[in-house]
Amino acid sequence: MNILNFLKRPKIISGVLPDDRPPEGKQKDYRTEEIIAMAQPLVWEDWNIWREKPENKKMLADIKVNHQRTTSTCAAQAGSLALAINNYIEDGKFLKLSAKPIYARRRNKPSAGMYIDDLGKICKEYGTVPEVLYPSPNDTDENMSNLDGYISAFENMAKVLRAKNFFWLYETKNIDSFAQVLALKKPIVLTVIFGDGEFDTPVPQVKAVPPKYGHAIVILSNAYFTYQGKKAVLIQNSWGDSLYYGGRQILTEDWFIKNRVVCGIFFEDLQNFAVFNPDIVKPSYNFINDLYYGMNNDEVKMLQKCLATEQDGEGYLFPIYQTTTGYFGSITLQAVKRFQEKYKDEILTPLGLTTATGYVGSSTRAKLNELFK
Repeated sequence: MNILNFLKRPKIISGVLPDDRPPEGKQKDYRTEEIIAMAQPLVWEDWNIWREKPENKKMLADIKVNHQRTTSTCAAQAGSLALAINNYIEDGKFLKLSAKPIYARRRNKPSAGMYIDDLGKICKEYGTVPEVLYPSPNDTDENMSNLDGYISAFENMAKVLRAKNFFWLYETKNIDSFAQVLALKKPIVLTVIFGDGEFDTPVPQVKAVPPKYGHAIVILSNAYFTYQGKKAVLIQNSWGDSLYYGGRQILTEDWFIKNRVVCGIFFEDLQNFAVFNPDIVKPSYNFINDLYYGMNNDEVKMLQKCLATEQDGEGYLFPIYQTTTGYFGSITLQAVKRFQEKYKDEILTPLGLTTATGYVGSSTRAKLNELFK
């Protein structure tokens, strides 16, 4: 089958829907820059060296390729694959997961395609189950859109494999920011736009044609390297394993630089990482400055260390899964809000506030200094 004819089918064109959220909604996103603010320098190996490494050979042999066929389920296929790869990294064995429970819960149903923020929320709140238990027919959007036969036992099993959070990559022109996440052994769900004749080769080339198609794919974990002198990543499609490099393609930095990458998200199991927090010694510190979103200094780093020892009904306020960065991003913002809600009678009520702001002002500092003096 000619891949260009396959891509021209209208249902494939609408596989990824543009982000329709208002700006205030996007401000609540967990952003990757807080995680990679103190990342180590990247080592870009040549593609021929990278693919011959035993661990990479094993990964490519173990990870199975999905096939969406004529459906518009590319985002759900990518999400189920990303969850499966995270589980593979944890357990050492690949278990193919079903895309159907993800696609069937999209908010734009029965319309075709899927929003990426919807994908993140569904993978976080519901998860999915092994493909062998609940197969994805991938024959029609209608059959992929129902949950017939999805029993309560599946609902509970899916929670084991769901993501505990998801993070956005908004620096889409910077391939390094994506590689920093890949270096953390995390796969990334990537959305890309392309035109006729651009995406039907093992190494897609950006041409002087208008973008017409939207598609969701997965960048495999740790799969960054150089290809013919350019930085590149290895992506896995949901078009079966008979195309290109066994269902995979090399995406060079040109796609990032030339605005063909729309966004990316990756999943994290924050609740599991939170079990490490008890190992952190409770700090002693006196906060003297206001702290707020966007700051980057040592006092923010101390704030993160303090919040990592505080708990509410959802667990530790700031999960320590890597070295504290000192960057006041969305993760720290939500942690401060939870701290303010926890001590609202002493922080919010005196100021006449009914909702947490995430701004560390005088009343929040006073409570922090009381607890960590």
